[in-house]
Amino acid sequence: MHQELNVEERLCSISEKAQLAMLLDILTPKPGNVHRYKDHHDTRLIHFAASIARLAHPIYQAARWGYQRNKSSQGPSKLGELTKLALQASMKPHRKNTLLGTILLIIPLAVAAGYEIPRPKWSPSTLRQSLSHILHQSSIDDAIELIRSLQIANPGGGKPKTPHWTEESQAFDFQSPRTIEAIRREKYTLLDLQALAAPFDSIAEEYTTDFSYTFDILYPRFIEALNQHPRVEDAVLISYLWALGQRPDTFIQRKVGPDVAQQVTNKAHKLHNRILELPEDRWQKELIVFDEYLRSEGSRLNPGTTADLLSAAVFLALLLDKIKLIF
Repeated sequence: MHQELNVEERLCSISEKAQLAMLLDILTPKPGNVHRYKDHHDTRLIHFAASIARLAHPIYQAARWGYQRNKSSQGPSKLGELTKLALQASMKPHRKNTLLGTILLIIPLAVAAGYEIPRPKWSPSTLRQSLSHILHQSSIDDAIELIRSLQIANPGGGKPKTPHWTEESQAFDFQSPRTIEAIRREKYTLLDLQALAAPFDSIAEEYTTDFSYTFDILYPRFIEALNQHPRVEDAVLISYLWALGQRPDTFIQRKVGPDVAQQVTNKAHKLHNRILELPEDRWQKELIVFDEYLRSEGSRLNPGTTADLLSAAVFLALLLDKIKLIF
């Protein structure tokens, strides 16, 4: 009985840490994103907050399935179904797609964390091993549920403005009414679908590399920023600017093309380096200029994928108890 209570506490803790990671993301004033000082014309901070509030149980369910999967690998994979349930819950308060990209990253991590519960001490490598195990067991049904999730969310960006968008990509486009039939016919798993999208979607690429960017690059960078900036919002902001300055945001790239996306990256890189030379009380003026630039074309230059990836890295830091107090 005591052991079962401990399991329940740890499952609930996984869900709470995922929600906190998402709250830290939306509250930090990151240029171009919705945050506590700025809304977008069609999406406000309250929409994100309402979505996060609805995700407690779906993330708990994901963690519990991971825990059960560790005890017995019998039965079908539920990764796609769990992702769809989380998405539907997040959209229920307002019917807006606020967190699709974040959910696609958070749910597998929550499953992996649940899988790890029997282990007394966690590390990035053990969590990633469990994550890899879960991802590589994905099924055709998971792929179908992913397509259904995309059809529900109807994410923006249109057809990617990239040569990687091939005839095969078109055949498995979520907007096509024949995609689910094609998945069944060709026996495509969730990982197969993500491999098709990986060249023009950084979140899909994470699935094909066992979340290599999250674990190997962004998480260590966030921990470094956290060591230098005790206020967690400052560490989130610095990590965001660094990440955006390292490679183009694929959400921007799909909407406006690689050239403009690279311009955003170049500006972010320069701003990150300049910010590090200034005291924190002088950051605001520099950030406002960049924020206004990113908002100059509505939400077309919103670095949404960069924010999603950072949420995953912050969630990983919370799972590993790297953030103990919020200063």
